[in-house]
Amino acid sequence: MIEVIVKIIVHFNWRWVAFLNSDDDYGRDGLDLFIKKIDGTDICLAYTKALNDNTNYSQIFQQIEAQKIHVVIVFAPEATSEALVETAVQVNFRNKVWIACDTWSINKRLSKMKEIRNIGTVLGVSQPVETVPGFNNFIYSTKRQTFFKNEAQNVFCNQACNCSYVTPEDIISADSSYSFTVYSAVYAIAHGLHNALQCGDGKCSDNITMFPYMVPTSFCSAECPIGYVQKQTGIHKCCFNCEICPNGTYINVTEDPYNCINCKDTQWSEKGSTSCDLRVVEYMPFTDSWAILIMVGAWALVGMTLSMSVLFVVNYNTPVVKSAGGPMCFLILGCLSLSSLSVFFYFGKPTVAFCILRYLPFLLFYTICLACFVVRSFQIVLIFLFRSGVFF
Repeated sequence: MIEVIVKIIVHFNWRWVAFLNSDDDYGRDGLDLFIKKIDGTDICLAYTKALNDNTNYSQIFQQIEAQKIHVVIVFAPEATSEALVETAVQVNFRNKVWIACDTWSINKRLSKMKEIRNIGTVLGVSQPVETVPGFNNFIYSTKRQTFFKNEAQNVFCNQACNCSYVTPEDIISADSSYSFTVYSAVYAIAHGLHNALQCGDGKCSDNITMFPYMVPTSFCSAECPIGYVQKQTGIHKCCFNCEICPNGTYINVTEDPYNCINCKDTQWSEKGSTSCDLRVVEYMPFTDSWAILIMVGAWALVGMTLSMSVLFVVNYNTPVVKSAGGPMCFLILGCLSLSSLSVFFYFGKPTVAFCILRYLPFLLFYTICLACFVVRSFQIVLIFLFRSGVFF
């Protein structure tokens, strides 16, 4: 019985349910078995209550409404279930899905109760032993016929089976619960479609489309949109808030619906992504016109510094070169030339070596160059101070 109830809940994807059981061995055993059966599923037992003669049913319904539960399982004897449903009608506890156990699922008194439809949909689980009206007459009427001697006669039961040695007495003496189950299922579906399609006077409405998923839902929290992770709130895994995954991360629901996964260094993603994309490497090739222009300018600067170095070597012993700094001039000119080389590593496909050489030569040699300027400026200041007699 409990296994069938769990299968119904799983089939309709209900995850947020209440379980009301009788306060006796029957009810407690049912609750324990239900908890074991839902272990490992997405079903959350949001509320449970043992029912007895002193139970305040109105308070139970208030708590179920407060937790926004839409599916109520009642695993209790017929008398307790009758009192519970009668109270639900009285307090206007409406629009729920009730799953009834076999003790009250085919209760004739409840089905005739006034305003019973207002409480919602009742799904009953039972093992009936009722006799299908007219079933025996139908079986005996086939006694005059030979069972499935040829292919054409298979149409009689609309099925292909080897019934050559089965007599009507064998069929009637079999467990009637099988035939009644099939009869009830077909009867329920037929009448459900009859009402849903607004059938009457030998015809049905052509403007109504029936879908197999037209069933109620029961969730503590609605499913998160694509690109969002579930952040659990409270003790139940069915209750959660949805948070969007930021840039550079993605969500894989099949692996981990609760955490955003970081993309690799060579990948990227927008917020709310379900996968990462490879980064597109964009760079300026050496053959680009702007690259050629910048490199020509850099070579021109290197050529000027080298020319100036040659000029200083030729006139090294002149007062002009000595007053300009002498040997320090060659250090400054050399550092200027070497710092200009970093320009060439900004073009072409980037590599680790290129990324390092873009900054290291410039930062190193240009710093040395500036340091030389500071030292030379300090020397000039001291020369003027000594000549003016400030230190004497």
